[in-house]
This record gives sequence, C-alpha cells and structure tokens, in this order.
Amino acid sequence: MVSNKPSRLSACPESLPRQSSFIEPAVRNPFEHKLQLHVLAKIQVVIFSLTLAPIRFLAVLLALLLAWPLAWLATVGRGIKDHSQPLPAWRRSLFISPLKLLGQWSLFCMGLCPLRIYGRRASPAEAPLLVVAPHSSFFDVVVPLAAGLPSMVSRAENCSIPLIGCLLMSTQPLLVWRKDPDSRRRAVKEIQRRAMAAENWPQVLIFPEGTCTNRSCLIKFKPGAFIPGVPVQPVVIRYPNHLDTVTWTWQGSGAFKVLWLTLCQLHTSVEIEGTADNYPNRSKEGNDPNRRK
Repeated sequence: MVSNKPSRLSACPESLPRQSSFIEPAVRNPFEHKLQLHVLAKIQVVIFSLTLAPIRFLAVLLALLLAWPLAWLATVGRGIKDHSQPLPAWRRSLFISPLKLLGQWSLFCMGLCPLRIYGRRASPAEAPLLVVAPHSSFFDVVVPLAAGLPSMVSRAENCSIPLIGCLLMSTQPLLVWRKDPDSRRRAVKEIQRRAMAAENWPQVLIFPEGTCTNRSCLIKFKPGAFIPGVPVQPVVIRYPNHLDTVTWTWQGSGAFKVLWLTLCQLHTSVEIEGTADNYPNRSKEGNDPNRRK
C-alpha cells in the first residue's frame, strides 16, 4: 500500500527553518553595511538636517551647475567616441583647470576634510595607470579630483546621467559598453595605445574591484587594469572616521541617505596614499594575462 503522507525528510525544510549561525564568519560579507546610529548621532542628524546639511547640499549643487558649462565647452565638437587625440592644451587650461578647483570646492562643501595625501604620485610617464582600492562609495571621486582629473574607465551608461555625464566626458574616459562584447578588449588596447603614444595623455584611473564594498576586505580585481602590461601605481583610499556614513553597498543604505548622513557630519576625514609603482614582470607573465601584476 502506497502512503500519500510526506516523509519526515521532505518535511524538514518546512518544519525546521534555517537558523542563524552562532559562529561569526572569518570574513565579513563585503557587500553589506549596516549603520547603527546611537542617540547622540541621531540628535546631530536631526539638528544638522535643519541647519548645516541643506546649506552644504545647495553649495554642492551650485558647484555642479557652474562646472557643467565648463565641461561642455571642454568637449564641444567632440563625439562620445572621439578620443583619438588628447584635449588641446588650451582647452585643458581654460576649462579643465577651473573644473579641478570647483571639484575641490565641492569636496570642502560636503565636509570631506581634512584630506591627507601620503606618498609620491607617479607621473604619467612612470605609471600610465592609477589603480585605486578599496572602492566603497561614490565619495571615492575624491581620488580623481585630488589627482587632477585623470581619465577614468567607466560604464558608457554613466554618460547619460544629467550633469555627471558631461563632467565625466570632460576627462576623456575609456567607456565600456555593456551591449558590446568587444568593448572591454578595445578599452585594454586603448590603454596600451595611450601609454605608448607620444601625445601628452593624462593618466587613466581605474577601480579594479568593479563595484563598491564595505572595505572589510579586497575582492578579486578585474584583470583589465593589468592586461595591458604597463606600469601601474596602486593607490589606497581610507575613511578613518568613528561613524562610517560614506560606505555604499548593495545591502545597505541608499545613495541619497548615504549623501545626507555624510552632509550631517561635522567633517569626514579622507586619506589617500600612493604606493610604489608596480612594473609588470614580463619574464614571468608569458602569455597568461592572469599572471600580470
């Protein structure tokens, strides 16, 4: 006789829901960030939301509005894919230099100070690539601003963001198109071409992790920064603050909440450290791009 009664094994998943482990994992989930505000921090957020934060927000918005026409003039007449030549020196002097000042002013308005920079920055001839990690927030824009607005590797979709897209285009970025399978390969070749060209190209800045984490560990780097085989300068970014309001991960606060909570702090300390240049070891790398370091 066949019984229709479910077996005890098949009933286990429903009768015994998954329990949380009593053992803490050796490594935190790098894509999770839970911000716990104590009572005094909550009071500070309320007070500054009515006083300091709105002023800071309007000041940053004003800086963006002033920067937009400069970025547009720097790229007018050049298409989204027209990056065969670097910007002329007169365009960089007239438009990019003021953009740097406005960018630094916006960082001050957001309270991203003090900004401490350690180490020696390599020249474009010494290291055509700046490799920045850990990547944890949109506030990491402080690195390209401190580095003088180098070119960046970015998704092509970012160029359609109002205001931000035009500012991005002014840096002559290397764009990666999601729908184009050969886009990454072309970006690698473009990095090689700029590194070997006689023209005065700016450095290329890349976040090799490819996404934001909570800085508890480094996740696996994308190989795109190392496949070209050109010298790179590793750059470390830190936010040594008692309350971490800047981290922006998939499992955490939204972008506007991260922005607003940061604006509600008296100041947000940032440290940038440029380490020694890293040269590819061609005697060991062979034809394997995964061995390039």
